[in-house]
Amino acid sequence: MDCKPNIKVEICGCEAAIARAKSIADSLRNQLGFINVNALSDSARRQELLVARNHDDYVIGFARFHHRRDRVTRLYEIGVIERNEGVGAVLIRALESYASKAGCLEVRLKCPIDLPANDFYRAMGYKSLGGVSVTGRTRRLIQWAKRLPLSRSIEFVASFTSSTNDLTKMIRLWELACPGSRPFERCIVTPLFSDPGAFSSIRHIHDQWGVRVVFDSGGFFVQQEKIQYEDLYVALMDFYCRNTWADTYVLPDFVPTSKHSNAEIWERVRVTAREGVRFFDRLPTAFKAKALGVLQGHTTDQLDHCFEAYRNAGVNRIGFGSFDTRGGNDEINLVTDQARLRLQKVETMLRTDVAADRSSEIPSLHLFGVGSPRVVAEFTHYGASSFDSSGWQRTAGYGNIYLPFMSRRNVTHGGSSIALGAGLDAIKFYQLAEESGHSCAFCTNFKRLQNDRFYRMWHNAIVYREMIEHINASLPT
Repeated sequence: MDCKPNIKVEICGCEAAIARAKSIADSLRNQLGFINVNALSDSARRQELLVARNHDDYVIGFARFHHRRDRVTRLYEIGVIERNEGVGAVLIRALESYASKAGCLEVRLKCPIDLPANDFYRAMGYKSLGGVSVTGRTRRLIQWAKRLPLSRSIEFVASFTSSTNDLTKMIRLWELACPGSRPFERCIVTPLFSDPGAFSSIRHIHDQWGVRVVFDSGGFFVQQEKIQYEDLYVALMDFYCRNTWADTYVLPDFVPTSKHSNAEIWERVRVTAREGVRFFDRLPTAFKAKALGVLQGHTTDQLDHCFEAYRNAGVNRIGFGSFDTRGGNDEINLVTDQARLRLQKVETMLRTDVAADRSSEIPSLHLFGVGSPRVVAEFTHYGASSFDSSGWQRTAGYGNIYLPFMSRRNVTHGGSSIALGAGLDAIKFYQLAEESGHSCAFCTNFKRLQNDRFYRMWHNAIVYREMIEHINASLPT
């Protein structure tokens, strides 16, 4: 893999490279101690020996490591010819990339306390776990560790809240402008609160476009007091059992808001966990792999309560819905600093779950009801595998458009100041579109983009697709 111009890092695959690594190790015996050539050969056989080559294909560094069953990669030694500055950093980054690909969540190592290499590890983002003494060694060692990002691809799930008439027009427009393609891979709909015509349109894009569909539980409507939780539970079970074609079935949840007291939040968390598991147990066996349980709660204990209930029951898809809220009915989810702390806790729970060997792979994590272009890039830091947003439709109705990783901008110059983003004329719009690399069939005619909200909607959907492609392309390979 290419990690730096003129330096190539690869898994060691030949005797000559092993011999060269041994030579480098011997030249650094004061720092590394004695390394037996058999240890290097064994690591190479397990594909756990990296070598760095310069532009002449000459081995100038190596790193020997081991991927443990607890998802920790242990770095044994790293050695570099001294005159080749920067190669150590290249090797460390390559090691971290290989560790992530192997499903490991952390890299650990030990280094003698008196070596300058400790400053190098600190500069590379490693945290000291303290000093240790090893029997038979005279030098005290410092333990270093670095948590790796979960580094998995993320997917945009388009939230549909449209009427039958709007969906019919949207589908017709897309099929005329972009025949044979689809704007997104997945969409989410709340079937109990969709009229029959709109639901038929969702079935159309599933059957004709190949879009996978997520059935949301409708917990938001319980929060809005439009239905009682008990009534939702019964109606949802009946609907799910009659509609077996969806990709994901969200378990019923009782959503707290920022206005609820801690006692009220706890009550909703307990109901979500207890009744969600009971609902899961009653689902037909074939459905269980498609079930998604929603984590609710504003504190560590509350999130833990939900997570443990779902994982003990065998739920393998997890969602997060406890963002802070605003709006007259607390209908808008916000990615606040407090919500970010909750997401960090959820990411830790996912790591702990896998490290404990409760599952062979990290459970999927879906984020509900968020997705402003300004915050989408954050989601991979929390181990999210998907998120949904209705903003691509909603903001278009106010005359606004998105561009990749930018705030909404208004192109109609109408409506209230609260609803508007900063205004854009045609010249500025196309300048920003070129800078961001955006191009689509729905914004080539700026006048039509101004006057037709359906053009703005599909333009926004394509912006989401472009952002996801960019984010996923930047993940370690």
